[in-house]
Order: sequence, then C-alpha cells, then structure tokens
Amino acid sequence: MLDTINKLTGILWDITKFLALVVAVAILISMLFGSNVPFFGGILDNTKVIMETLGSDGLGLIIAIIIILSVWNSRSN
Repeated sequence: MLDTINKLTGILWDITKFLALVVAVAILISMLFGSNVPFFGGILDNTKVIMETLGSDGLGLIIAIIIILSVWNSRSN
C-alpha cells in the first residue's frame, strides 16, 4: 500500500513540475512576443492582477526564470 502511495506521489510530482514549466514558458513567451501569441498569449492577462498586486513589472519574468531553472536543476540531479 505504501509503495502505491509513493508511486502516485511521484507521478503527481512529475506532473506538477511539468505544468509549472509550461506556465513559466507561457509567461516568458507572452512577455517576449505579446498577447497575440496563440495559447501562450492569454496567460499574461491572467497573471497581470497578481503582478500588479506584487508591484513589480519584471516580477513575472523573474518568477518564470526561477521556475525554469529549478525544474532544470531538479532534472539534472
């Protein structure tokens, strides 16, 4: 039973890391190419409220880079 829970936890963790990377790349693409990019363009509008709340225009880019680097480093270990 514990082995099944550990496998399920591992699968969910891998899915979470993948989705975090997709969100980070979407934010990065949206910042670089604007909101007219299909699939990736709307995410910047959705996160705009969060960035305004935190008060920095470049914070989204920094968060995206941090997420990409953390996923990259965890995969290389």
